[in-house]
Amino acid sequence: MKTKKERVLRCGVIGYGGAFNMGNLHLTSMSKNPGVEVAAVCELDPARRVVAKEDWPGIRTYGRVGDLLRHGGLDLVTIITPHNTHAPLAIQCLKAGVSAICEKPMAISSWEVKAMMAAAKRRGVMLSTFHNRRWDGDFVLLRDLIQKEEWIGRVFRIEAGFSGYGPQGNWWRADRRISGGAIYDWGAHFTDWILNLVPDRLDWVSGYQVKNPEWTRYSNEDHSEYTLRFRGGAMATLGISNLSMSSKSRWRILGEQGSIEDGGGKFLVKSWVRGRQTSFEIPFPKSDWDAYYRNIFAHLRGREKLVITPESAARVIGVLEAANISAGRGSQPVRPAFV
Repeated sequence: MKTKKERVLRCGVIGYGGAFNMGNLHLTSMSKNPGVEVAAVCELDPARRVVAKEDWPGIRTYGRVGDLLRHGGLDLVTIITPHNTHAPLAIQCLKAGVSAICEKPMAISSWEVKAMMAAAKRRGVMLSTFHNRRWDGDFVLLRDLIQKEEWIGRVFRIEAGFSGYGPQGNWWRADRRISGGAIYDWGAHFTDWILNLVPDRLDWVSGYQVKNPEWTRYSNEDHSEYTLRFRGGAMATLGISNLSMSSKSRWRILGEQGSIEDGGGKFLVKSWVRGRQTSFEIPFPKSDWDAYYRNIFAHLRGREKLVITPESAARVIGVLEAANISAGRGSQPVRPAFV
């Protein structure tokens, strides 16, 4: 008996800039899925449109988003542009009936996120955010140690982040009006991880920021941190700093029966078992970033639930936005827009 041939899903990207070659990386990951056609690129820079055609022979390129949506015949578009453009571009795609994915962060404000979610709901199309690092090997292991293996009992404290010392680069990611602030970059990844380690709803966020007055080429803060309180009582702190000459572990998790600490390529686990303390090390498994698009296309074909839902990505923005607001109010606690 012949099986019904599935419709080809046509996909494209908005943004094919040279930074990190993200446009090509997204299209490559999409193309690994059967029944998917990499069909179009929209890019303002004519030189980068030429590069896109060289990378993907036969692809159609556009200089305007309107032309892409009218003539591209697309089912899915991934938006790879500066943070402050994510919301208007996503809404434009969603209103045209095209499912949309935004590079992280989803947007830079809660009102933008609400507008994006409303547009997706009205047209009945998919909206997601490229939180591909949900499939990072170290995070998957950390989540399993906490939620499945239960080595350390109930988590009550998470400390996360990374630091270094030196001024930020002179480009849009360092412009607070465009980026949302330094914490919206790696902070988006860490916040998504933290919110998936503790299942409780959110209570409040307190933020703190420092700007080095000698580094005047850009407007981003140079040190960002927040404290997040969950309604179950657990607390999480995140620090993102380019103003710290003193380093610390990327992760330190405290539970009622043990702890987990990042040991550089491995986790150091300490646990209380049968009245005795035990400790062991577990190396990080490999990451699988292509799993993001495998889930996207399986979801579009009705086979799987969407993993990175707009609601989960919205919670990330709610926390980051609340951290910025709190920092401007002398670190007063702020209730995030999405709990």
